[in-house]
Amino acid sequence: MKSREIVKRAIKFSRPERVPLMFPFLEVSDVSCIGLKAPSAWRPKAEGEDEWGTIWKKPNPETGIINMGHVETVPIENLDEMKDYSFPDPIEPSRYEDIEKQIEKSGEKYRLFGWFTLFERAQQLHGMENLFIDFHQKPAQVSQLLDKINDFTLGVLDTIEKYKGRLDGFRLGDDWGTQKASLLSIKMFREFFKLRYKEIISKAHSLGMDVWLHSDGRINEVIEEFVEIGLDVVNIQSPHVLGIEEISQRYSGRITFECMVDVQRALPFGSKEQIENEAKMLIHKWGTPKGGFIGTDYGAREEDHIAIGVSKERVQWMLEAFRRYGIYSQSH
Repeated sequence: MKSREIVKRAIKFSRPERVPLMFPFLEVSDVSCIGLKAPSAWRPKAEGEDEWGTIWKKPNPETGIINMGHVETVPIENLDEMKDYSFPDPIEPSRYEDIEKQIEKSGEKYRLFGWFTLFERAQQLHGMENLFIDFHQKPAQVSQLLDKINDFTLGVLDTIEKYKGRLDGFRLGDDWGTQKASLLSIKMFREFFKLRYKEIISKAHSLGMDVWLHSDGRINEVIEEFVEIGLDVVNIQSPHVLGIEEISQRYSGRITFECMVDVQRALPFGSKEQIENEAKMLIHKWGTPKGGFIGTDYGAREEDHIAIGVSKERVQWMLEAFRRYGIYSQSH
């Protein structure tokens, strides 16, 4: 069974022969990630500026700390200034120049496209504290900001329609939880985000693409909202924050989990045996004999693993465990 089919079967609970794997750091992956470029004419106006005008500050390398950094300056400090802000153009042709090559290079792998955010992009444009205040003080303008961000994502989906049948998945990424609860109440999630996500998911589905979401934190209640609007895959990196048993009882068989051994506990600090046992538990608790589980790693680069204090050897232990316990019985 080829990689592309294995991943598709796992997502659709259609009895893959094994658990799909996504370990690009170790050059072992059933998934090929395909992305957009920034427009060829775009140039940052300041150090650390991204295409949206957000300025990021990374740690000084001399400190030994390696991560993506944090937002230092936002381009829309006051929502009244949004009328003067130019949102990026999603259909700019130069964004898509490499798509064909990336598809060809992927071979027989499942093709997962993009990384698009809604909640986090709003924070990066307006500031987290500003955004949370304006949910209450300026809800109409927050809605307008979210619509503009969604317009970009939907514009990308319209543009990649010509690749229908050749791109398999569409990836979103928004952290929705703290260590103890979701960042917003479910009432506010429904008011500001649920229908906007649904629009993205429905559009991607119309193009034959599964939709994947990365989200950190204790998102136990938010998962239910995403299941209701058709999300196919949720990426979890700290399963103990959610509770392995609780998530198993509530969601196993209802959504596919792209998951790793807990990045806060077992992976950086556990023994080889503990890593193996947790990998086995996740496959059996969060997946089903028909599929519903994808074994994954934290990132594709060595820097990603340095940032979380995890050695290459430990990643290898996790991969070997997912391989060992991820073979489905012929009797299933």
